[in-house]
Amino acid sequence: MVSATETGFLYLGEGPDVGPASFGVQVPWPDKGPFSNVRMVDSARNALGEMVGRQVGRSLDKQELSWESIESEAWWRLCRWLEAGHFTFYCRYFSHLLGSWQVRRFYLGDISCTPDAIDPKTGKPAFYRDAALSVIDCGETS
Repeated sequence: MVSATETGFLYLGEGPDVGPASFGVQVPWPDKGPFSNVRMVDSARNALGEMVGRQVGRSLDKQELSWESIESEAWWRLCRWLEAGHFTFYCRYFSHLLGSWQVRRFYLGDISCTPDAIDPKTGKPAFYRDAALSVIDCGETS
């Protein structure tokens, strides 16, 4: 996990003032993190069979994060923050579409992980393999 003095991959927080100096949780750099951007379109075909449409709202960003291996404490810190009533949150992220840092409200998608190196005395894993989660833009325009 990156330290608080290094640039984080994502910063999550309860309000729009979220960044390197003010955040709820800093997301560790993933091994993979496909960035995708989707557009909702209201479309139909006219009498000539041509598509007639327009974009509805603004384009939406989605970040799919995965770690081949992540220390359990780093994983728990992230998941505890998300589980503590943070289904929606503000996310500061680098937009690969715009080439700049953005802050928007996001929601949490699916989370998955595979525990590994389990301590037989405590039952706790030392790390997780194939840990993954996704954060999705809420689409608000303000």
